Amino acid sequence: MSRRRLKQYLMLLTAVGIVAVAASGSGTFASFSAEVTNPGNTFAAGTLFLHDTNGSTTCTSESATAGPNFNVNPGDGTNGNQCATLFNADLAGGVQTAQLALQNAGSLPSTDLKFKVSNCTVGTNQSQTGSTVTFGAAPTCGNLDITIQETDSDYTTNIWCAYGPATTQPDCDTPNNTVTLNAASSFVNLKTTSGNDATLAANQTRYYVISIKPDVANDNTLQNRQVTFGLTWHIDS
Repeated sequence: MSRRRLKQYLMLLTAVGIVAVAASGSGTFASFSAEVTNPGNTFAAGTLFLHDTNGSTTCTSESATAGPNFNVNPGDGTNGNQCATLFNADLAGGVQTAQLALQNAGSLPSTDLKFKVSNCTVGTNQSQTGSTVTFGAAPTCGNLDITIQETDSDYTTNIWCAYGPATTQPDCDTPNNTVTLNAASSFVNLKTTSGNDATLAANQTRYYVISIKPDVANDNTLQNRQVTFGLTWHIDS
């Protein structure tokens, strides 16, 4: 065998030996890997609760116990606790006022603070048993004017006219026929400083003085009449 052929033969045997070593597992080779974990993944929701306080009476949205409208308290005791009646006064008594504190008692901020007048009706004064006598055309809910004045916690310093006519902010004008109970038959946003939509941060409370005035002559058309309505307050997150 020539020297050149011998050299090629020895190189072939060397290559075969290397392959045999690898196949037998007697060689050592690196194995690479990498790994990370994002632990403790959880989905959870905060709370949005609206509390309504008049005097010593507080009613809460979360006390509603019947579906489908959980967290929606009608305030009449049928679906949770009773909310205070804000007005129970003489229809012919001029401007009537009530004080109300609204608090977001949940953990989430609200994006709005709204109100509406619900189920406004005019009828005969049922407290006058047996008397159905009335005079002239009955007033309507469009004849009852309303303003909602935001104040400080003592209800003494005006912060902003949240709803109703205001010639000079922050003070609401005396209720007049530019804004009536009919105008708020659907939800409307209350306003706050600089005319921004009012909101409620978590645990924040806003304070309001609500004024209502009949926009009709104080004459016999008001005799033996009764106006009944609800005031509903609403927040969203």
